[in-house]
Amino acid sequence: MAKLVKMLRFKEYLVNLSFRIHILISIFIRLALICYGQLHDKHSEVPYTDIDYKVVTDGARQILKGHTPFNRHTYRYSPLLAYMQLPNVILHPSVGKIIYSCFDLLVAILIYAIVHAELQSQCNKAVQYLLTKYGKSNKSTTSANYGDTDERNRPAMIAKISACFWLYNPLTAIISTRGNGDSFSSFFVILTIYLLSKSEDCTRKNKRNWFILLAGLAHGFAIHLRLYPLLFSLAFYLCLSERLVRTLKEFLRIVLFPSSKQLLLVFGTFMSLFLITGFFYCLYGWQYIYEAYLYHFVRKDARHNFSLYFLMQYLSGGAVETSLLEKSLIMLPQFILILYLSFAFGQYRQTLPFCIFALAFVMVTFNSVVTSQYFVWYLALLPLCLNNLQSITWLQGAAYFALWLVAQGLWLLPAYLLEFKTWNTFYWIGAQSAFFFMVNNLLLARLIEHYSFTSFKVNFKKLF
Repeated sequence: MAKLVKMLRFKEYLVNLSFRIHILISIFIRLALICYGQLHDKHSEVPYTDIDYKVVTDGARQILKGHTPFNRHTYRYSPLLAYMQLPNVILHPSVGKIIYSCFDLLVAILIYAIVHAELQSQCNKAVQYLLTKYGKSNKSTTSANYGDTDERNRPAMIAKISACFWLYNPLTAIISTRGNGDSFSSFFVILTIYLLSKSEDCTRKNKRNWFILLAGLAHGFAIHLRLYPLLFSLAFYLCLSERLVRTLKEFLRIVLFPSSKQLLLVFGTFMSLFLITGFFYCLYGWQYIYEAYLYHFVRKDARHNFSLYFLMQYLSGGAVETSLLEKSLIMLPQFILILYLSFAFGQYRQTLPFCIFALAFVMVTFNSVVTSQYFVWYLALLPLCLNNLQSITWLQGAAYFALWLVAQGLWLLPAYLLEFKTWNTFYWIGAQSAFFFMVNNLLLARLIEHYSFTSFKVNFKKLF
């Protein structure tokens, strides 16, 4: 038995070493893309570096001058990002890209940890079931419980594949090396899921409570960085409920009489959100609150973006106030879907990652402003769900991904002609935005249709 344990540990070491090699390869790829970006910006009319990166770097310059980062026109982010990019001004313009790429890698490590822990937990439950049913003294049963080498390594292999789906995704690698910080906020969203899943595995109450409190702190920090994680709050809250919510009465009961776990989550969220937001409010005042948060509720992009509502904003010229009825019609479908998905998938820890992915997908698809970096919001969460989408064949998966890319490409062509050739392609862009919207809704429907949560499979034929 001791030899078997040593052998299992050695195999686990080899699997982990292999994942480290993927991390090293990913580091090389991202460093190469950062170096390429420097050359590309010097010789191409289409810049590689994201305009937001330049805006935040300018905000960092304002801080070094003793001013507020909001002195830089269009700076509408947390001041923390400007502080993170101070090395851009002091050391080298690409340091911020390296920082965001590091969070790219940390996201992959969290994906690996979450998927591996979930599958290992399922495996242990299956083994425990077999030991209880057939008896611990049955050696053949015990051997079957452990399974062959491939079966024992299945959690680690699937976890590695899931992480590599993120590491080698060209879109996410390019977005982070262009200097976009959405992988930074995505890290804290996934960290919240990780901490909540860890809390469920704890047998000691004190340790479990600490994990829930830390999850609340991470969630509050994610909301501070970006407003969109706020809409994950209901799902996080429901997954800690001690009873299932099927009626409005049951929902009101858990809101009015929350469990101790739910109270800890809410307390941690409010504490981190108000502490860091209050700190920057003391430094920069009302201007910070408006530019970083309130502006996004009234934001319009009358130029071009992926949103279904782009053409409506363009035709209004961005100057006419949207009526209450129009705002309601825009927000209502999104609100209904968020409620439905939160109650359908958010009440179970096992389906929580898919719930958060689906919510992010809906928020991006139905948002009034959609840019390429917003795709990171759900692409960072998709790897957590891959093991539960096994009913999708490789051919179907490739077809879905190709359709998504084609819909983007059809939009990017008129957007390029507008931005760099000054062609009047606004109506063309509006038509492609509508097509992209329909494609995204089709893909979400297919993913929900194919999603299934299955426990760790045991080969019962090996029992006899």
